[in-house]
Amino acid sequence: MYNLLTDSFKDQHQQLVEIILKACAVVKIYLLGSTLLTRRTESIFMPDAPSCRQVGHYYLLVIINSEQGHNQAQDTIENNCQHFIPVTAIVLSEERFEEWLTEGDTFAHAVYSKAVLLHGEKETSYPSITTKDKATIQKENNAVYTAGLNKVEEFLAGADLYRIREQNKMCAFMLHQAAEQALHTILQLKTSLRVVTHNLEKLYRYCCMVCYQLPEIIFGHDKERDKRLFNLLKRAYIDTRYKSDYNINVLDLTELTEMLRNLQKLLTQL
Repeated sequence: MYNLLTDSFKDQHQQLVEIILKACAVVKIYLLGSTLLTRRTESIFMPDAPSCRQVGHYYLLVIINSEQGHNQAQDTIENNCQHFIPVTAIVLSEERFEEWLTEGDTFAHAVYSKAVLLHGEKETSYPSITTKDKATIQKENNAVYTAGLNKVEEFLAGADLYRIREQNKMCAFMLHQAAEQALHTILQLKTSLRVVTHNLEKLYRYCCMVCYQLPEIIFGHDKERDKRLFNLLKRAYIDTRYKSDYNINVLDLTELTEMLRNLQKLLTQL
């Protein structure tokens, strides 16, 4: 399906590349994936209507020259593409990407061997591209899973304690940490990619690329309520410690805890 979609939306890809090239200087752009939206209407007057498909979101790896300014480049690319189509861009330097290929990094190798190159020349003469054997990958994944799940459980236990003590801000902070660790672990297990960020919005979007169940856990049936709760959770990392106007009530904490328990359960099922 991935290759079929890349063939079906080539014109859109070209427009996307043009927008990114105007936004900043890049070396390569790889298509990691996309979110496909399907619309189908049936009625007594139109029983055999075909399904209409469109891409609602793109996931890209953008390779740049510099080792500096990754976050700024990501924000610029995503903001400039927003008016055309939403994009999540993972930004790496060319040097780092080549280094990962040489070290046998699973993420870099998957991109190099499978992803469609939307812009740039495909390098065929890297000094030494290595791959890890399945046993090594499984051993690393087991270590990531064990450490990540333990952190999630401990932060949730801390949240429970602070809620009992009626320290709502600290409870919210612990829930943020539980969410952050869960999302980091999911991303690393599915892709081997490790990112340095506390931004739950970015981590959520990264993980949506590899975990189709996630949107229903974070944004369930009541979209507006869940958006408000997720916003409270995102703000908890900074605002609970440094801003006096951050407030969260017991009901919000209870609903966020349920969300995090479901995220924990999802992690255990991977």
